[in-house]
Amino acid sequence: MTDVSSTDVPTPRAMLLVVVVLVVQALALVGSALSFVITAFTAGELAASLLGLAVMFLIFAAGVGAAARGAWRLHRWARPAAIAFELLVIVFGFTVIGGSLWLGLACLVTAIAVIMGFFLPAVVDAYNRALHD
Repeated sequence: MTDVSSTDVPTPRAMLLVVVVLVVQALALVGSALSFVITAFTAGELAASLLGLAVMFLIFAAGVGAAARGAWRLHRWARPAAIAFELLVIVFGFTVIGGSLWLGLACLVTAIAVIMGFFLPAVVDAYNRALHD
């Protein structure tokens, strides 16, 4: 089974919000991974844990980046993958909001923006047309 690409159905401009936020989130994950690696040099016995977190964050970044690309091309797998990730971001946002208000709010706002972006009428219409072509 082949997946649908944007060559058949044009990607709506409303999808730009979703893709930009996903790319920013992927870059934030890469930045966090780099900070874990840098911190690992002086972390002593915690170095292995930090390096493990860095690898995990890089894997997440690759997945989120792939979801952004897939969303732009209207691949049907990208929408549930991105929404599942955003649900994790919402849980994380609520978890950290007590300790870091701005980080928690940033997580919540970006996650909600992506989820809502996937359900904008133009985006839903484009996905429906892409599935039927």
